[in-house]
Order: sequence, then C-alpha cells, then structure tokens
Amino acid sequence: MHHIRIDTDTAQAIDLSDLKRSLALVAAGMDARFVRAGTTLATAIDTIDRIITSIEGVTGALDESVAGIAVSSLKSVAGQLDALPVVQAGRDADMARIGSASRVLRDHVMDMRQALRVLHIYGMNIKIAASGEAAFVGFVNDMGQRLATGEEHLEGFLAKLKELSGSVGSVQQAGRLLAAEARKILPAVPQRLTRDAGALHTHLGDVAAMARQVAEIARTVQGRVATMLGALQVGDSTRQRLEHVVSALQLLDGTEHALSEPVYVEVTAVVHRLLAALLETSAADFDRDAARLVSALKALQPDTAALLDLIEDDAGRNGRPFLIQIEEAVGEVAIITVQLQEADQRSGAMLGLINETVDELTGRLEQLQRVQFNVQDIATNTRLLCRRHGELGKAVSVVAGEVDIYAHSLGNAMRGIVQPIRELSEVNTLLAGKRAAEGESDMGSKLTQALVVIREGCQRTDLAVREGGDDARQLIELLAITGDEIGAELQLGAIMRQAAIALSATPPLGPLSDEATVVLGDLLPRIFALYTMAQEREVHTANVPAAFAVASAVVEEEDDDDGLF
Repeated sequence: MHHIRIDTDTAQAIDLSDLKRSLALVAAGMDARFVRAGTTLATAIDTIDRIITSIEGVTGALDESVAGIAVSSLKSVAGQLDALPVVQAGRDADMARIGSASRVLRDHVMDMRQALRVLHIYGMNIKIAASGEAAFVGFVNDMGQRLATGEEHLEGFLAKLKELSGSVGSVQQAGRLLAAEARKILPAVPQRLTRDAGALHTHLGDVAAMARQVAEIARTVQGRVATMLGALQVGDSTRQRLEHVVSALQLLDGTEHALSEPVYVEVTAVVHRLLAALLETSAADFDRDAARLVSALKALQPDTAALLDLIEDDAGRNGRPFLIQIEEAVGEVAIITVQLQEADQRSGAMLGLINETVDELTGRLEQLQRVQFNVQDIATNTRLLCRRHGELGKAVSVVAGEVDIYAHSLGNAMRGIVQPIRELSEVNTLLAGKRAAEGESDMGSKLTQALVVIREGCQRTDLAVREGGDDARQLIELLAITGDEIGAELQLGAIMRQAAIALSATPPLGPLSDEATVVLGDLLPRIFALYTMAQEREVHTANVPAAFAVASAVVEEEDDDDGLF
C-alpha cells in the first residue's frame, strides 16, 4: 500500500512528480489486490459446488427408491419372523400328512410282499402235488417269474418310501431346530426390527430435508458470491480512473518546456482543478462500492453460519446408530436365517421328491397289477388242467385254489395303495401353492442387502458431513478474508482525496490569457480522449471553462469510446 502524506498548508509546494508516481503505484497495486479478492471468491464458489455435490451424493444414496427398499426389507423380515410359528405349524401339519400316507403305503406294500412270498410257497407245493408233471411245472415256473418281477417292484416301492420318510424326518428335524431358535428371538427381535425400520424411515426424511436446506442455502450463497465477483470490477474501474489522472498529469508536464511560466501556471490551475474533481468523484464511488461489497460479505455470515450449523447438526444425528442396531439384528437372527433357509430348501426338495414318488409308485402299481392278473390267470388255468389229471389233479386243484385266494388278497392290497398315493399328490399340490404364495423368504439376504444400502448411506453421510463441514468452515474463512482485504482497501478512497486536496490547492486565476486559452484548447480535448467511462466525461465537462466543455463534447461525438459504461 502506497500512502501520500499531504500537508494542505503547503500543498502548493508539493512535488507533482511524487504525486504522479504515488498515484501510478496505487493504481498498479489496486488491480492486483482486487484480482486476488476475485480469485478468493472464485475459490469460494468452487467450495460451495463441492458442498452441493456431497449433499447430492447423500440424497442419492438415501433416496426413497434406494434406501426405501432397505426399510421395506426390514419390515418384510420382521413380518416373516412374526409369522414363523404359524408357517412352521402349517409345515409340520403337512409333514404329518405325508408321514401318515407313507406309513399306510408301507403297510399295504408289506401285505403285498407277504402275499407274494406265500404265492411262491404255493408254487412249490403245486410242483410237489403234481409229482413233477411237466404241464403243472410249466405253469409254476411261469408264475415264479411273474412273482419275481412283482417282488422287484415292491423293493422299488419300499426304497422310495424309505427315501420319502427320510426326507420327512429331515424337514421335521429342521423345523424343530427352527422352532427352538424362534423361541429365543420372538417376539423381541421382530418388534425391534419394526421399530428400527420406522426410525430409519424418519431418519431418511430428516436427512433429505437437511440436504434440501443445505443445498438451498448453498445455492443462495453461491449466487450472491457470483454477483459480488462481478461487483469487484470497482477495483478495475478505479484503477483506470487513477491511470487517466496520471496520464493527464503527464500531458500537462509535456507542455511545460514550451510555455512561459505565467502561461504554464494558468494552464496548471485549470487542469489541477479538473483532476481534483475527477479524483474526488472516483474516491466517492470507490468508497460507496467497496463499502457495499464489505456489507454484502458480512450479510452472508448468517447464511454461512446456518450452513455449517445444519451440517454439524446432522453429524450429531447421523445414521450410524441404525447401522449398529441392524448389524446387531443380523447377528441375532443369523442362526435362525440359516435354519429357515435350510428348512425352505428341504421343503423345496420335498416337492420334487413327492412328485417322483407319486410317479414311480403309480408306474410300479400298474406293473404289480399286471403281475396280479397274470397270477390269477395261472391259478385259473391250473384248475382247468387239474380236470384232465384225475386224482393228481384233485390234489393240485386244492393248492391252485389257495393261489387264487392270495392273488385276490394281493389285488386288495393294491387297491389300498391308491388312496395314499392320491393323498401324497394332494399334499404336494398344497405345498407348491404355499411356496408360491410365500415368495422369496431368504431373510438373511434381505437383511444383508438392507445392511449394504444403509452402510453405504452412512458412509456417504459421514463423508459429506466431514468434508462439508470442512468446506463450510473454509467458505466462512474465505469470505472473511475477502471482506478484510476489501475493507483494508477502503483507505484508498482517503488517499485519492488527499491527492485531490493537493491538486485543488493550486490557487485559482482570473480570466485566461489568449496563449493559455490556445494551449488548453489543445490539451483538454486530449485529456478528454483518455476517458473510458461516461461519468469521467460528465465530471470533465462540469469542471472546465464553458468554452472548453463545448470543445470536449465535439471530441466525444467524433470518438465515442465508452468502453465500460
């Protein structure tokens, strides 16, 4: 900063070369200082951009379409846990029906197995009674082949029923483990999950409201700062005015060597009076505009403070507690979610197994029915053959009658199988319907996905609060620095006034001589041509003799170069 000390009592004795040099230095420094202030304000605008971007990131992470899914997942899991006892009771009842149907099937199969074994024995008895008669032996051998086929199908029956019973036991075991775990967490965990979901939903609304407020304030501050950035041209316009004064003094110096001292004194008095008026006007404009800038910067303090308060307030009520609570809930239901998944998988596998069992048993039943019909046919043919073999035939006929009885017994056992198979098919249809209605029941995945969304939202919120708080504090500091810098420049107005006092100290003279008039007629238009602002021209016109004001107006019409305003 270059200061000019002026004693008004000795102002006439001031060295004008020092005045020119001092004003030139002030002009050169002023541009640099206001450019620095402009750079600071531009940095402030970038800082606000970062705050807005961070806040928008939080809004995106916790948007209803994203985080809202997490809330829905928590409520869904809570509902599933609440409904678990009812669902499990229904599953137990279904398994009981399957087990009951399987036992009935096994009982009938065992009856059929016993009938086939007895028929085998009667076949051997026929051979003995027939004393090796070839015709009877042929029937018996044929029956033996049929019975062997029937036994194979019965073994397949039993193997499938054993597999089905094992699967039922597996599902029931999973259900027992699930029920034991459910008793540990019900009803406390689902109730807490429901509360957490509600609190999270409220938190999302609060964060969204905070984000909107922060973004609104930030954009308001940004708009005002951008306006101030444009208003900083007061520094540039003042610099130009000072440069014009310095240039005018140089033009005046250029006339000194060609003029007599009296004439130079006359010319100097007119020019100094003009330049003093220009400096006084510049000082007044500068004081007014710079003071407005300082006031505008101070007026931003409530907004920037509110911005910081909002961000720091959110730091005190962030989503971290929700993250911790939900992580605890995930830990508490970890065992039950695994067991529920296991029970669901086993129940799903049961659907396929029942389908396979029904299809296989139905197919094997058809084969057994053929065996039963064939055995009955053999028994009938054997009795017919007995009529042609006298006493031998009578003995064989008795055994063949027993074969027919057991063949009918085999048929009765087969007819008893039909209803349990139908029961299995009906239960299978019921299970498939329930599974379709329940939909996706993987609570573990739902909680994990909700956890991922909430964790990301918390991380973004934490980052936005941390960086946003830093940026808001930096913004406040930048605006304070700019206000201090521009406030410090207010003394430039006093410097310009001191220079104006020094120039106006030149004593006024009477009417101008002809020679001075000629010199001023050339000099004043040249000074007028230096101006780039309309106000400078107005001040010029008002502060030169009337005759020269007209001449200057002619110059303005010929060369209208109003560069800034």
